[in-house]
Amino acid sequence: MSELREELLATKIDKKRIIGIVLVAVLLISVFSFSVVFFSFLFGSQRPVPSKEKANTDYESVELVIPPFPFNWFEDIMDFLSPEQLSELLENISPEDLAAILDQISDGVVENFDLSDFPTALLALLAAGAGEIEVFRIYNYLDLNEMSDVLWKYECFDNYDSNEWTSSAFQTIYPLYSQLDYYDYYFPDPELLKVKMDISPEIGSNSMIIPSLFPIPFIMEGSINAYDLDYDKITLLKDDFNSSFLDLTFFSDNDVNMTYELFGLNLPSNDEVNNSAIKVITNSTTLDYEDLINQFTQLPPDVETYIATWANFRTHYNALDQIIEDNDNAFVIANKIRNYLQTQFSFPLTPDDYQSAPEGHDSVDWFCLQGKGIWSDFASAFCVFTRAFGVASRFVDGYRTRAFDLISQTFDVEEIYDSEESQNTILIKLKNLYNWAEIYVPTDIYGNGMWVQMDVNLDTYGDGGGPPLPTSFDITVNSNFTEGYRNQVANLTATLSSPTNISVENREITFTDYTYGIELGKVTTNQNGTASLLVDIDTSQIVGPHLIGASYLSAVNSTYYTVFGDIDVNLVSVSPTEVNRSITNTTNIQGYVYDPIANQSVKDATVEFLLFQKGTNNKIGSPFDIIYTNTDNNGDFNELVNVNSWVPKGKYEIRVDFNGSWSGWPWVWDIINDSSNRIEFNITEEPTYNLLFYINNIEAYNYESPSVTRYSTLKLKAILTNETGDPVQGEIVEFYDYSSSIFIGSNTTNVNGETRLDYYINSSAAGPNLLYVKYGKLTNYSYFILNASISINLNVWPLNREISKGPTNRTFYIQGYLNDTDNSKPIKYGEISFHMFDGPTEIYNWIWESGSFESNEYGEIFTEFSVDSFINTKNYTLEVWFNGTFYYPSPIPHTFNLLAYTNFSSFANADYQLKVYDPGEVIIIFKIEGNHRSLSYVDGNPPATYTPGQIANFEVYINQSDNYAPAESIVRLRDIYTNDILGNPYTFNGTENGYYQFNIDTSSLHAGLHYIEVEYEYNSIIYPYNSTYIIINETVSIGYIFNDYIILRDNDLFTISGTLTESGEDLKGLQVEIILLDASLSDVSFHLNLFSPKTQYINDAGDYSFSSRIFLNCSQGEYNLLINFTGRIQHTDGPLSITLSNPYMVSSSTSLIPINITAGTVIIQDGYHTTPHDISDGLWWEGDTLFVYGNLTWDNGTAMEAGMKVNVTVQKLNGELIVFNEVITDQWGGFNASFLIDEAWSEVNYVDETKIVVYFDPEANNLEYVEENELEFT
Repeated sequence: MSELREELLATKIDKKRIIGIVLVAVLLISVFSFSVVFFSFLFGSQRPVPSKEKANTDYESVELVIPPFPFNWFEDIMDFLSPEQLSELLENISPEDLAAILDQISDGVVENFDLSDFPTALLALLAAGAGEIEVFRIYNYLDLNEMSDVLWKYECFDNYDSNEWTSSAFQTIYPLYSQLDYYDYYFPDPELLKVKMDISPEIGSNSMIIPSLFPIPFIMEGSINAYDLDYDKITLLKDDFNSSFLDLTFFSDNDVNMTYELFGLNLPSNDEVNNSAIKVITNSTTLDYEDLINQFTQLPPDVETYIATWANFRTHYNALDQIIEDNDNAFVIANKIRNYLQTQFSFPLTPDDYQSAPEGHDSVDWFCLQGKGIWSDFASAFCVFTRAFGVASRFVDGYRTRAFDLISQTFDVEEIYDSEESQNTILIKLKNLYNWAEIYVPTDIYGNGMWVQMDVNLDTYGDGGGPPLPTSFDITVNSNFTEGYRNQVANLTATLSSPTNISVENREITFTDYTYGIELGKVTTNQNGTASLLVDIDTSQIVGPHLIGASYLSAVNSTYYTVFGDIDVNLVSVSPTEVNRSITNTTNIQGYVYDPIANQSVKDATVEFLLFQKGTNNKIGSPFDIIYTNTDNNGDFNELVNVNSWVPKGKYEIRVDFNGSWSGWPWVWDIINDSSNRIEFNITEEPTYNLLFYINNIEAYNYESPSVTRYSTLKLKAILTNETGDPVQGEIVEFYDYSSSIFIGSNTTNVNGETRLDYYINSSAAGPNLLYVKYGKLTNYSYFILNASISINLNVWPLNREISKGPTNRTFYIQGYLNDTDNSKPIKYGEISFHMFDGPTEIYNWIWESGSFESNEYGEIFTEFSVDSFINTKNYTLEVWFNGTFYYPSPIPHTFNLLAYTNFSSFANADYQLKVYDPGEVIIIFKIEGNHRSLSYVDGNPPATYTPGQIANFEVYINQSDNYAPAESIVRLRDIYTNDILGNPYTFNGTENGYYQFNIDTSSLHAGLHYIEVEYEYNSIIYPYNSTYIIINETVSIGYIFNDYIILRDNDLFTISGTLTESGEDLKGLQVEIILLDASLSDVSFHLNLFSPKTQYINDAGDYSFSSRIFLNCSQGEYNLLINFTGRIQHTDGPLSITLSNPYMVSSSTSLIPINITAGTVIIQDGYHTTPHDISDGLWWEGDTLFVYGNLTWDNGTAMEAGMKVNVTVQKLNGELIVFNEVITDQWGGFNASFLIDEAWSEVNYVDETKIVVYFDPEANNLEYVEENELEFT
């Protein structure tokens, strides 16, 4: 095996790292044609030809057929590898582990995306051939071209730590989208796509990430199908970043094809996004936007430190800073960064071109240094640059519909015909793996906006990427000094060139020691672009390799040199210096590596932990789980290690060696080495014993036995055996009373491993008692029950004997102890119960409690109670019971239900009854003129009535919580309708026995109904209790609004409305009626065709409204309307009501409202004709006679009297008169007009050029209150 291969395969591999390697390597394999020749060169042997039999056959063109479906990823990769490669791979990872790794690519967890990887040789080994493995298929698309740029989202990440992206998103259940809503709101655009993917489920629940479309998952309800799927247990989940997951339950573990339907929204174009993007205004943004910016602009450890720490990134950041303007919005900034990356960075051309970031080096900074990378590098760098410029972004991985085709060297969509589905399908394979970003674009000044999908590599928009940007230059650097001791001089020479022929003279080159972050100097180039710097390799140079860089703007390159010299490894501490395998295998090793000449710490030095038998050079192989570690930036190492199980117990020494290796460097400089001092380290093991414990021959763990009485003697026994079960003789075993904190005694085990001891019970507390035996650190516990009397001893209770059912002062307490009746010792952890009685009936539902119902370790009981607000106000009897229940805590938790022990049953009666009162229970007796107020006032029981100026007498008797109104309480009367206080409020002084009389002058009260309420106030709480009506009998004013003074009977709808007021107040509950009077003022209201009753009660605003027509049988003429207040009253206010159906108040009415009621006329067409010619030929013939005839009636259908004049005309279509004739009606209202067609008709020839119009004018016929009429004959 070559040295390169040994180094590769000796590297530690873990699952998380391989996932990242597989993802990255598949891209490389897919995009770059790694040939068999390359494998031969790399590994020293060529992979065998897959089929010897077909090696020399002629080439045949092939027909595309449907690939086998489903695929097994693991088997495909295993089949591709050669036996040698497979053997080498299995040395580092088992087939089961590799299969599990590949399964994790599509499991149901978004964890991380590791940007690190191994050298390209190992990438090729792991991923060889995997690019052609199919992941899923797409069906039902309408246009193949429109699908080419679709991105299929899998995972999204927000946290960057220099090496990988991780996600903080939480998953929540998300509804499947209904078919009905899709067809209502979206069909047919966007189209409904079908996805088909191979899964290998387990029996039971399975969680998986599924491809979805931006911005949110529209996964269709009822579309998820698979063999052996439990359709009742389908759950769609979405995380905070809109990644989609399915939880599916299967009845078998067979490989299946799972299908589902989805659609994505039509995404806005770059122009549309740019046109809607707005730059936010500082200090005007919302808190949500500020939280979003804090989350999605995170860089490790913060943006400022990140830029200052990573020089290569900073170079490009400075270049972008010249392009990005202060007034650029988020979308413009992002586009400039995207275009910059596309123009200034490239993809590797060969495997040798792609080098992963060294351990400890930021991945994006390394990408900036190398100037090249793959999809994940571009997307990651885009996110970090956008974040550095304040644009919220997140990293996405998934698949792109287009993949790179090796033959055509283009990005193509792979489409085949699927005979099973009878349609074309798009294949998505591992080679379609892709990375992109999402950015947040504010669309207003406050930060409200939208997330936008950004394809970093294959989409472009806007400016920001063209010359004269820094990548117009290339740079090389070398050193004449590559390695050696101090007292030499390194000549660093950098050469700047420009592929675009820009001048390279007078350009300032910066030389930097990247290893230690030291700027070595700046030198200006000559006309050839060359700049040299002499660096003394003196005592300021720390021993070891130094990465030396030369940079101009974003053009960066590097070389290295190594300084030889002394190095010191110092082992400072090992803690602990002794580990006991039975307790822990872990110890902490600390120290540092130091350059004694430069007087500086040595960073990134790889040290080895060695274990020697004490006092010898006999080294133990692989003594710890961690053998190597690297020093940090301060030269320190500090590692927790575990002693491996194969290291025998004994006395040892730990030493730390440095052998010339540095982290991130592939070479070893064994000339630089040192070994530390040694620190003693011991590994011990305690023998394993088993300790049995018996009380009265009852084995431990039977916690409720034995039960004994006071003054008994317990027989304690312990048996000690070793790990093989053999008795252990001659060992001292100790006995303890844990409950009483007593050391009982000790004894030595006999030949049977047994020891005994008697324990006299005289002072123990009643109830459970815990004993234990102890040998070394080994213990065993058990209980015995002391059957003795227990009593409840409470302090005088209840504390707070009178409590309120109101919001305050509603709490009472019990406090006391559970005691052993004989010796008063506290009874620990006993449970009490509280009982409350109303006479003989226990009340269960009206008590609320807090605190503990168990006695504490001192036997104390303290519990707080309160009553429910619905409890009845009275006195209650209280009791506390104890019934033998104990809840013992650690070290041996156990619940004892010893209800059968009569000694453990006791109770305590309260010293006093508990009185519950209602602070809001206010009783007010309310009288008006010596009469109790009533809830219902009717004709036989009307309310008190006054004329203005009379004195109204009100009496109140107030009792609160069985007491008279206390001092400082206040009573007042309020007119609820006007919100006025009547008279003056009265403040009680405590001597009135709750009585007070109000005498109210009614002069200022408005006419009509008043709702009077008693208000009682105490402790700033107002209690509205008891109310009544009174009436002020005074004339009221009736206003009206009416504008229809001429009303055509049976046709015109009129409305009259208004308000009843008095003294500026709108009144309530009064009845009004509408009346129609004729010219002689007789009531003819029967002619009103009302839409509502003739009478109505005004509303709470005092308003009324009547709408009506006039019946057809009403004679035309002069009339009057009148709105009348009838004196009747009806109203309701909560429980209070009044209905006075007899006129009670002084009635009043509006003034007469004059109206004219008019009659309508009807002209009836009987016909018209000409003679001798027939008018049906459509011509007017000169000399013919035209006859027009009809009838005139009233609107109610009766004939009008004879002699009415009717005007019959013939007109042109424009209304110009040709001829007219005024005729008189007969006794039946008939009329007949005739016309001789003569020269007056000369301008018309055709009947359809004329019209016949009949007109009736009441005024010409001396008719009043009649409507004119006109009819065009047809």
